[in-house]
Amino acid sequence: MHRRDLLRAALVVPLLAACNTKSKAARPTPTGLVALEDIGGSAAVGLQIGDAEAELLQGTSRYAFGLVGPDGPLAGARATVHVGTDPAKPPTASVAATELTDSGLTGRGLYVSTVPFPTAGQYFVAIVAETDKGAFKGGTQVSVLKTSKSPVPGQRVPVVKTPTTAAPMGADPLCSRRPKVCDMHRISLDAAVKNGLPTVVVFAAPAFCQTELCGPDVEIVQALATTHAGKANFIHVEAYRGATHPGNGVMAPALAAFKFESEPWLYLLDKSGVVSDRISGAFAASEVVSRLAKLGVS
Repeated sequence: MHRRDLLRAALVVPLLAACNTKSKAARPTPTGLVALEDIGGSAAVGLQIGDAEAELLQGTSRYAFGLVGPDGPLAGARATVHVGTDPAKPPTASVAATELTDSGLTGRGLYVSTVPFPTAGQYFVAIVAETDKGAFKGGTQVSVLKTSKSPVPGQRVPVVKTPTTAAPMGADPLCSRRPKVCDMHRISLDAAVKNGLPTVVVFAAPAFCQTELCGPDVEIVQALATTHAGKANFIHVEAYRGATHPGNGVMAPALAAFKFESEPWLYLLDKSGVVSDRISGAFAASEVVSRLAKLGVS
């Protein structure tokens, strides 16, 4: 099962840097533009990129990532994402990234961008992060899928029961949030998609996550559940089955129904249970608020 562990020391070693160890200066291509592999710089630059997105799809896709510089997580940078399918050619797109300052992991160097991926396949990513101490550069490689196994915007979600306080369905614990258990287990997903309200459902295991993302994600959704009570359904589903949780590596029934291969995931559904939007991995409170507004929830 594929897991993201972007905030540990063993982050992705810059792949583009490996392609460029023999060259210190950027080499103009025949078009006069700088090649993607040279934008990423050499390994000596010291910028590492961690994947904070579980799945990238063909089209325009949200791409979240973590940056680690020579002295640790690189926060407060002005980051630009350059992408392309051929590292020896100029990028096909260059977009600015925004730091996730209200993600619950402030200061950990988490960023998000919206990147065009015209086709499925392998893409090379070069990131330039400018700070008051200078510019840091690095690169990595990402896989872009044509389709997803899990529901995407415009599709209906599986109408499945999820554990509630009244009917825990053997979930142990019902919620691993600490020190307090979240209160987003009042209604099952199958009932939520029928009660005429939009629904926000977060699939995560705060105390057992394979990354540092689940806890902050649940905290964000719990806070919104409090401030938007009665305006939408807010549901949390523990990611793993049984008290041993990741020890057995078995996803809970609802996650299996959604065909997830990782966690955390956030889904926003309209009043009829159709996916309005979804986010994997790390996200910011402002991202959820803007998506709720599109559903008429403010």
